[in-house]
Amino acid sequence: MPKTINSEAQLTTFEAISMIMGNSIGTGIIAVPYLATRNSMLDVVWMVGLAYVVNVILHLIIAELSFNNGGVQLVKSFEGELFKGRMKKVFSWIMFVVYGLAIMIGVSGNINGGAQIFVNWFHMPLWVAQLIYYLIAGSVVFIGMKAVGIAQKYAVSFLMVIVVIMTAGTFTRPLNVLYTAPFHINNLLALYSMVVFATSANQAVIQVVKGLDGNPHKIRKSIFIGFALSSILVLIVTLTVLLGTKGTLDKELAYMQLGESIGSWAMILAGIFSLFALLTTFWSNTLALRDVVHEQIGIGNRISWVIATIPCILFAIFGVSSFIVLTRIMSGVVVLVSIMLVLTYGKSRKKAGSSPICGVIGTLPFQIIMVISTIISAVGALIPLS
Repeated sequence: MPKTINSEAQLTTFEAISMIMGNSIGTGIIAVPYLATRNSMLDVVWMVGLAYVVNVILHLIIAELSFNNGGVQLVKSFEGELFKGRMKKVFSWIMFVVYGLAIMIGVSGNINGGAQIFVNWFHMPLWVAQLIYYLIAGSVVFIGMKAVGIAQKYAVSFLMVIVVIMTAGTFTRPLNVLYTAPFHINNLLALYSMVVFATSANQAVIQVVKGLDGNPHKIRKSIFIGFALSSILVLIVTLTVLLGTKGTLDKELAYMQLGESIGSWAMILAGIFSLFALLTTFWSNTLALRDVVHEQIGIGNRISWVIATIPCILFAIFGVSSFIVLTRIMSGVVVLVSIMLVLTYGKSRKKAGSSPICGVIGTLPFQIIMVISTIISAVGALIPLS
């Protein structure tokens, strides 16, 4: 039997779906169109479909592992299920540092991305923009998980409205002919890796388990619908960018380029889209960081959030660019954590004696598929494009 799930707040199913979407709509979704130009649109469609299946399986496994351990983040699940003996606490603290640092690096990049939008809009110094973004975005998480759920609900709805308007605007202009790139395995693997990254939501799924009081039906529903909507958004954004953007796509600013091609009003909307896409990811990741610190150290949620996020803003202000090499190393960390996740889930499933969330999807063949997918995704993130 799973432990009692203690949560600071309850989420509605819509808020839970929005938590998943908000975590997955980040910088990755903007970069997918660039990689799509190195492949055919048909490749994009089936890669998004494949990534959807993989992400649903993986996140059902994450959800059930957390469910079996009372709704905790991955570090505590590893401590409870995988680490044994006298070195149990030592391994737990090592994983806490490594896993936490990986999230911190991502949050630091997120702060810089959001700050750059403020710099472009208001022509303020970068460090001022970084602080403003951190304080504005952080205020939501500081209030608590329910505030994040509500904010995600409205932000995701707003983002979908922007995508609809931008899509309509795209079709009011002369459209490009979809270019079919010659097949190259490196480009296809890179596309797969980015799509999986763009639609993943590891931290949010655990928050959903807690926010839905461990209700298996609602958890499954949120995962299936949340990732389906994220995948549809990836396809729509990619297609409109390829059809409507003039000139060569920039790797990171593809949606902004679409706005520029449509008109000044669309540029503003694309900027707002980028800002909110970053905000939703910031909310989810820093909420997860807060929980990791809270579970490891046992102090209050708000103090935990401050301790977890102060290094992020310092990394951003004093040179997150120096973390580029570390970010690549963290790709290896992601592989390690994912393999540990599958091993831990296998032990947890056997000990629990039941599988209320995954069912047959969590059996050994699917666990092996997840390990293979993780390795392929890591290779795709590291190999050079053709």
